[in-house]
Amino acid sequence: MERIFLIILFLALTLERASAEKILFAENFSHGLSNGWENVAFFKTPTDYQAIPDGTNFYVRGVAEKTCSALSRKLDLAPPAKLKLRWRWKIDGVNPNGSERDLKKFDHAARVFVAFDTFIGPPRTLNYLWANVEKIGAVLEHPKSGRAQIFVLESGNAKAGQWLTEERDVAADWKKVFPDKPMPKIVGIGLMTDSDSLGQKLTGGYADIELIGE
Repeated sequence: MERIFLIILFLALTLERASAEKILFAENFSHGLSNGWENVAFFKTPTDYQAIPDGTNFYVRGVAEKTCSALSRKLDLAPPAKLKLRWRWKIDGVNPNGSERDLKKFDHAARVFVAFDTFIGPPRTLNYLWANVEKIGAVLEHPKSGRAQIFVLESGNAKAGQWLTEERDVAADWKKVFPDKPMPKIVGIGLMTDSDSLGQKLTGGYADIELIGE
């Protein structure tokens, strides 16, 4: 009887949590890249992004070979008190000569980011990175700008070729790196595979991206 009660309690708490969550943005790429996505090349040769079928699902494959661009989607979302980001990703492999700290070696197979409104200058971003060599759990500034903060979630080739599911507490991450600034309006979400610095071919896959508020 006690076991049945615990199961019922667990199910009730799970349903309560699910009902409190609100999907603010979701993309499974089943309609390709025509749904507001833009390939932003930063005055460089753009990475090739394509929506690819994968069984009954779809994903975006980014292939970079001496190229650099971000596939981004503009948003206009008021920041909720709680904000989570979920997605799936995989890579074919990292560049072991790449770096998370040296701009001249700053190439990566996979990166997901959320962009926030700023009164002056470019948006601040939280970047979730599959690193080349940096340790998992590291939090770094982008070597070009402190407006872009980097969270290392995966690193190296140990899990290359596998689909991995990630979930981040974006509100907590924002508070960690910008503690003196309230989280502003969310103005974009994106992904990025690039190899313009060292030129080695890199491939990243991205699927089932969600922003969840509460």
